[in-house]
Amino acid sequence: MDVAQIGSELHEAVCRGALKGLDNLLSFLDDATGDEADAWKLALETARWLVEPAAAAHRADASTVPARLARFVGAGPGCALPAVIGCGHAARAALVAWDVERLDAIRDVHRALAASGQPDAARTLRRVESWSKLMRGEVDDLEAEGKALYAEGSQAQDASLVIDATLLRAMAALTSGDVETATSLTRRASRMARTEGLRAERILASLVLARVRRRGGRPHLATRIASSIGPMAPGAWQGWLRWERALAGWRPVSDARTLEVDLALADAPDQPSTRGARALLRWLNAASAGDHEATADARAAVLREVAGFADLATEATALAAALDPFLVSEDAPEVVRPWARGDVDDTPAGLHGIVGPPDGPADSTIASVVCRPGAAPRRVLRVAIPLLGGEAEILRVERTRLRRGRVDTAIAALALAGGAGLVDSELFERAYEFEFVPTLHAGILDVLVHRMRARLEEAAEVHRQGGRLRLEPKGVLVLPDPRCVEHVEDRLLRVIARHGGITTRQAAQELDVSVRTAQLALRRLLASGDCVLNRDGRSVQYLVEDTTFTEPTRF
Repeated sequence: MDVAQIGSELHEAVCRGALKGLDNLLSFLDDATGDEADAWKLALETARWLVEPAAAAHRADASTVPARLARFVGAGPGCALPAVIGCGHAARAALVAWDVERLDAIRDVHRALAASGQPDAARTLRRVESWSKLMRGEVDDLEAEGKALYAEGSQAQDASLVIDATLLRAMAALTSGDVETATSLTRRASRMARTEGLRAERILASLVLARVRRRGGRPHLATRIASSIGPMAPGAWQGWLRWERALAGWRPVSDARTLEVDLALADAPDQPSTRGARALLRWLNAASAGDHEATADARAAVLREVAGFADLATEATALAAALDPFLVSEDAPEVVRPWARGDVDDTPAGLHGIVGPPDGPADSTIASVVCRPGAAPRRVLRVAIPLLGGEAEILRVERTRLRRGRVDTAIAALALAGGAGLVDSELFERAYEFEFVPTLHAGILDVLVHRMRARLEEAAEVHRQGGRLRLEPKGVLVLPDPRCVEHVEDRLLRVIARHGGITTRQAAQELDVSVRTAQLALRRLLASGDCVLNRDGRSVQYLVEDTTFTEPTRF
């Protein structure tokens, strides 16, 4: 039996997750000796590390992989191909681990293999080099490079390279802030990975799709994708998957869910993505508990672990600013500053899913306004409000249960205006979202101001003089901002995504709304195509799916 032929056949089976019935070939390769056999063993080891959830015995020690691969540089013609294959899998594992130093070490081995004349090495080396640039945030030329790799992969009938080239373009677009392009490309890559049956590529495509969905303001889809792919993903992927799920809104709130965290990451290797995911959960929990020391420690750990991946580092830095109620808006990163000042309402850096502490579904406020005497006001994620101090030290205005909350909107807008305040027309337009006409709306504005004063009671004064209004807090004041609130439809999508399917009555109970309200919201979601109806006899459930199917890789 030929070692190269058997190694190639086994590798193809591993990549498709189809090793059943190949025990004889595995035994033959295990018993084979020599450099060529060792090279194929390592190629299979790195491949299985990415695709087999229960293959702990076959996992490569990631830190030693570059040195083990380097052994086959110049070892003979039969060693070059499996060594190049091993470099590809090891590089993908380093990308998923957020380990840029390991990726660079693998790139150097790959360069040496390319220099030795291995035909496939030069082409696949460009993929590894592009991933290294992506992690460093050097994305200006990656769109063109991704297209070139796609064309070369198609010509060589290399489905893996075609899919990776598409994902490279998607991740580069996401780093540049083009979420729409990133979404289109990632959905296409996901369809191609399903069509080709390549397991590692499918997991990576699903992971990136969850990420772009979250960054595009659809955390419910990110939750659904990440939770669906999680059970088939080995430990190497679980850290990044947990990161995406946590930022999409999933948090452990009981012993059972804490156990879920432990089970998901128990088999994960000790690498930056695993440590970063654990630190992120500690950070969010510490912030919601008001524990300053634990918050600072977890924040530092997260920033340290994501430092090698530019897009993740930008995201973590934005989260740090959005979770710090003492940070002045002007000192926040550019991506956060307009939101913190109240200039825009979209939550920055895909943080839409962090609705608040896991204390029940009734309050779906994403952000609150914090203002205090003598300090500039700002928005902050509601989960961080406990960091301001104990209940006795801050004044809270609880959010009204009214859907639009015009009074609360006006209060939040006026508070964010600071000492300069707002003229009558500006306040009216921010509360009602249409132009103020004094002859028509003066009475409505008077009523609005009266209700604002009644809502604030002893917490703040609303001064009105010369056609200008100004809010003066009497202490540290925390206000809900209805412009940054998940409404019933958004909350329903998150619940459906979390459970996989839900009935109308279950939805109403979960969201603490009436059955009628849940029915109307579900009808709107059906009409918009955001969820689908599943009938099974007398049982009716609502489901949410990201509608990716199959697509050929065009070669």
